[in-house]
Amino acid sequence: YRELTGAAVRNLGSLEASSKESLAKLNPQAASLISLQWIEDLEDIDKMKAVAKSSGEDPRIRTALTAKLTDALGSAYPPPLPPPAREPRNAEPQDGGDNPGTRSSAVF
Repeated sequence: YRELTGAAVRNLGSLEASSKESLAKLNPQAASLISLQWIEDLEDIDKMKAVAKSSGEDPRIRTALTAKLTDALGSAYPPPLPPPAREPRNAEPQDGGDNPGTRSSAVF
């Protein structure tokens, strides 16, 4: 499952047919292609947890799974973490440079 292409993930159909071990091995890019309807249809809590582990930080999938798992498990499932605090615009550079008003940036 770690090597599945996007087309293969889209053809998985019901996640109920996959094992929790296989779902946990999906790479985050493949997991991001999982249909929200498939998540809605998923009833097995262990499979929901497996998809949550493999889906990385995809907010669409994390939100859907967190809602389902919280409904199913109540307070036994932790809520999503709050978003990270934003760095103030006038913050000192992280590289310890001499000019605090400039930042270096890389273009990829």
